[in-house]
Amino acid sequence: MKLRSIFVIAALVLSLPAVADSVAGRQSELDALKRRLNVLQQETRRTEATQKAAADELRASERAISDAVRALRELDGARKEASSDLEALNRQADSVASRVRGQQARLADALRAAHRRGEADALRLLLDGGDPNQTARELRYLAHISRAQQAQIEALRSELATLAALREKIEQKNTRLVALRTAREAEQERLLAERAARAAVLDTLSSQIRQQHREITGLQRDERNLTQLVERLNRLMAQQAAREAARARAARQAQAKAPGRAAPDAARQPLAVNTETPVPFRSGQPFSRLKGSLRLPVPGELMNHFGAPREDGGVSWKGVFIRAAQGTAVKAIAAGRVVFSEWLRGFGNLVIVDHGEGYMSLYSNNESLYKQVGEQVQPGDAIATVGNSGGQPDTGLYFEMRHQSRPLNPLVWVK
Repeated sequence: MKLRSIFVIAALVLSLPAVADSVAGRQSELDALKRRLNVLQQETRRTEATQKAAADELRASERAISDAVRALRELDGARKEASSDLEALNRQADSVASRVRGQQARLADALRAAHRRGEADALRLLLDGGDPNQTARELRYLAHISRAQQAQIEALRSELATLAALREKIEQKNTRLVALRTAREAEQERLLAERAARAAVLDTLSSQIRQQHREITGLQRDERNLTQLVERLNRLMAQQAAREAARARAARQAQAKAPGRAAPDAARQPLAVNTETPVPFRSGQPFSRLKGSLRLPVPGELMNHFGAPREDGGVSWKGVFIRAAQGTAVKAIAAGRVVFSEWLRGFGNLVIVDHGEGYMSLYSNNESLYKQVGEQVQPGDAIATVGNSGGQPDTGLYFEMRHQSRPLNPLVWVK
């Protein structure tokens, strides 16, 4: 028994240098990892200013896109109005021209009839020396004919002047239409340029963020795993009597705790598809009575559950994200007043509508905002268009409902 104990003690003593070397090597590797992590974190802090500038550029670009889309919408409305006015003016000019032609024909007929009858003029009647009574009657008849012809001539002049004024208005409307068309083409080019600039900024910003997150996360994981291994090796030196058993146990623990390879991101699948959108209605009831009868603001694919943890961890969903095509109209769910219409970091172009009784609806990540603060909206009104502003990778609408600032599950309020 004593001989066996001596052998065990000797084996432990001989193994101490190897364990010490292993611990020293692991500790050196851990120190190198910590230094690399510190350097990376310092670099990340230095690039925060650059990322903030990029986010500010993103904000300015997305604001410009919103303004450009709204300007295009207003220009299209002005063009339709001008075209309608032009059509009305052309119809009015055609009517006046028809009356002018009729008056000209009647005046020509009267002159031809007088010529065929050989009617005498007033001077010849006076010089003929005929019956004074007959002459007086014929003079009165000539005066009546002359007044009628003069009235026709004045009416013709008036209609011609009206026709000339209408032609001038038509020319002005045509000029305005050309100017509106030119302005719309310029605005369209500006919108395309802003979208290209936004895409470039977003790509740069997203690439920086993804790369830094991957590197920091990887280094933190490596540091955590290596720290655990060093601690196990230190415990192994303190437990010399059970060195081999502890080493095997530590190896099994390391294998069990080692993170597996992350599966490649699968394409996110929708949880449901929405096809109904708000339509105009007048109920006269307070908003709290509308629970269960509303509709989601846009058609599209529901990508999350309310209250479920987000993919990036740390927070849960306070609303629903509806993946939809860019440019789709975002409609107000109920009547209310716009209390916020602005770009907000993390939410992009955001609209908030106050429905009374402390209830609000929030519509974010929009491409363009149609409504401004203070404007009243009705159910079904287009208040924005779908986009992916605010750094959202997917195109769609993030929608929340709140009561006294407390998030509500929107799906409980819709049909």
